[in-house]
Amino acid sequence: MNKNARILVLDDDPDIGTMIKMMLEYKGYGVIVSDRADLAQQALNTGGVDLIIMDMLLSGVNGTDLCIDLKKNPSTSHIPVIMISAHPNAKEICLQAGADEFISKPFDMNDILSKIERLLNEALSQ
Repeated sequence: MNKNARILVLDDDPDIGTMIKMMLEYKGYGVIVSDRADLAQQALNTGGVDLIIMDMLLSGVNGTDLCIDLKKNPSTSHIPVIMISAHPNAKEICLQAGADEFISKPFDMNDILSKIERLLNEALSQ
C-alpha cells in the first residue's frame, strides 16, 4: 500500500466527499476534497496528487470534459482517474473520456479501495 499517496476527491455532494475522505484517511492516504473543478486545478498545479476520484457530474462542469482535459495535459495525463456516477449509461461515457476506472453509485468502499490500490501500484511500476 502506498501510504504517502495523495488522492483528490471531486464531488459536489459534500456527504459523499466527506465519507470518501474519512475512509481514505483511515486507510492512511492524504486526501483533498473539492466540489469545484477550479479549486481542483489549483491542487493539481501544486503537484503531489497521485490519484483522482471524480464524479461525472460536477456543479457547472461535466466531469468527463475535465477528465479529457486532464488526460490531454502532459503534466496530468499520468494521474489515474476513477470516475463515479449514478447515471445508468455513465460507465461507457467515462471510460471513453479517458477514465482509468469507473464505479457506479451507490458504491462499495472496498471496491474503491481495491481499485485505488491497483491503479497506484500500476502507476508506481511505470
